[in-house]
Amino acid sequence: MIEPARLLTLAEEMAARAGEDASYSALAVLASHGALEAFVNRLGGEMIASFNYRARFLPKWHDLCERTLGRQLETTPELERLHALRDSVMGFGGEPERLDRRSQAPPPEVPGELGARTARWAVETARRVIAEFREAAAGDLAAWH
Repeated sequence: MIEPARLLTLAEEMAARAGEDASYSALAVLASHGALEAFVNRLGGEMIASFNYRARFLPKWHDLCERTLGRQLETTPELERLHALRDSVMGFGGEPERLDRRSQAPPPEVPGELGARTARWAVETARRVIAEFREAAAGDLAAWH
């Protein structure tokens, strides 16, 4: 398994190159989302005995937050937007998936074209989401690097 930090480094490298070639933006989005998925799989597997690695990403994230923190994070809208960006890059159509299907908030908007700014946003978002989770779970994650 590739470590989340390594995937974030790769995402940063791709975001830096997105200024020269916009196709690197998609790679930055995928690597940023991949870092979050690696993060949730690693922690979920370590902290939840019945963790389902094969579940879709947002349900796994929701489960991890609820079982370990007892709540969702403030960065939830950004996480949903990054997930929608990933889906767009992968060619998925339809309404974006939500963490809370009952949410009355508007669904995340995805830009039609990706560029360097979106690539940098994806990397920063992944870092913020991971940092917020670590801060919220401070004592529980002390042994995890």
